[in-house]
Amino acid sequence: RSSSSLVSRSSGWVPESISNPVKTVADTIADFYKEYPQPPVLPMYRTFLIDFLTSNHLTMVDSRFKYDAVFALGLTENYMGLMGSYDKMAGGDGQADKIWVAFNKALGMDAEKVKADAEAVKSWAKDTPPAKILAAMEGSEAAADARISDAFSGISKGLYSMPFSIGLFKVMELSGIETSKANVEEWAKALKVGASRAASDLETYKLNKNKLQKAEEMLREVEIREKKKLAERLEAKAKALAEKAAQKAAEAKEPTA
Repeated sequence: RSSSSLVSRSSGWVPESISNPVKTVADTIADFYKEYPQPPVLPMYRTFLIDFLTSNHLTMVDSRFKYDAVFALGLTENYMGLMGSYDKMAGGDGQADKIWVAFNKALGMDAEKVKADAEAVKSWAKDTPPAKILAAMEGSEAAADARISDAFSGISKGLYSMPFSIGLFKVMELSGIETSKANVEEWAKALKVGASRAASDLETYKLNKNKLQKAEEMLREVEIREKKKLAERLEAKAKALAEKAAQKAAEAKEPTA
């Protein structure tokens, strides 16, 4: 029987199955690999990247979600924190940028637009006094860029997500405000979002930042060890060639019978 056929239930006749119009996590991951089929993502990054893709997929399929420039900044900062050393480990060639493009396409976004929106928020945060930033958050004063005003005015009615939190923390850092629990709670209240949720995100953000720093240190140590091993192999090879050459020279000097 086809999936559209009807089956009996105590409450009446209902469809046997209903197609889900919401894109699945599996579809998003598949779309990412379609956009970035080769070279394979380095194993040490793959799990983190797919987890990051999955968490943002789940955020964006939520009916309350609305894309904005602060979300874009948080997404960009989170990605750079995760993939900042990728090209160095992968041997260059700009693979991190290619993965970024595929990542955004899989989520239905344009990588260049996300980057441009993020840069607009960063520039504004650097050039705007903290008091004016708070005023823009509260809505008593408009931000110089409409994208930022829209982000601040819309978040209390939309889905507050981790990327938005990270975008907010970055605005604080760039404007010279310490990212402390008290300051984050104050800014969250100005945006009319849950102060406890923002404070919890700050704790998670700092823990993840610390983990990434440790991971980068580990990667640097691995890189140093690999370079040392390569140097030792090259030295051994050079020594073997020198010994072989010396032996041949000695044999050439020996008088023939």
